[in-house]
Amino acid sequence: MRAILLALAVLLPAVAFAGAPQFGFQSWFGGFDKAELQIGFATYQANCARCHSLNLVSPNELQTLGLTPAQVTALLAKGKPVTKPEAGGAVAGDLSLYEAGHRHGASAVFDLMTGYRTALPNMTMLPGHYYNIAYPGGQIAMAPSLKPGSVMLADGKAASVPVMAHDVAAFLAWTADPTLDERKATGLRAILFLLVLGVVGFLVMATRMTR
Repeated sequence: MRAILLALAVLLPAVAFAGAPQFGFQSWFGGFDKAELQIGFATYQANCARCHSLNLVSPNELQTLGLTPAQVTALLAKGKPVTKPEAGGAVAGDLSLYEAGHRHGASAVFDLMTGYRTALPNMTMLPGHYYNIAYPGGQIAMAPSLKPGSVMLADGKAASVPVMAHDVAAFLAWTADPTLDERKATGLRAILFLLVLGVVGFLVMATRMTR
C-alpha cells in the first residue's frame, strides 16, 4: 500500500501539470512566441476589443508584433469600458496590466476563457451572469467571449477556443510585461559573464598556487 501511495504522489502532480496550459515565457530561459502573440492579438481584436481597452500599451510596442501603424491606431481607439446595468453595473476594464496584478497570470486567463459551463440545475444565477468554474463564486458578468471561427490560423483553419484562450493569455502577458524578453537576455548575458569571470579567476588562482 505504501508503494502505491508513493507512486500516486509522484504521478498525480505530473498528470495535473501535463493537462495545464504551457507558456514558454514562464520558464527561466523561455521567451514570447511571436506567432502566438499575433494569434492572441487577433483573438483580442475579434472577441475582446469591443469592450476592453489597452490604453496603457505603447503603440511602438504593438508595432514590434508586426502590426502596422494603422492597425495599432484602430485597436487603441476601439476598446472602451462597457457597463452592464443588468449585471449590477459591472464595468469591462482595461486589460493592459491585467496579468501583472494577477497571482496566476496567463494560466488564470486561460482557465477563465475556457471555464464557461451550463449552470448547475440547483444553482440560482444572478441577473446578467454566466456560470464559470474558474471564477470565484462561479458567476461572472462577462458572457463567453471566444467565438469559434472568429480567428483564422496561418494554414487557413479556424482557431479553436482553447488555442484562442491560450494565445490571448500569452498576448495579455506580453502587454503586461513587453520587455520580459529583453530582461531575460540581459540577465543571461550577465550570468554568462560572471561564469566566465569565475572560471578565469579560478584558473589564475590555480596557476599561482602551482608556481
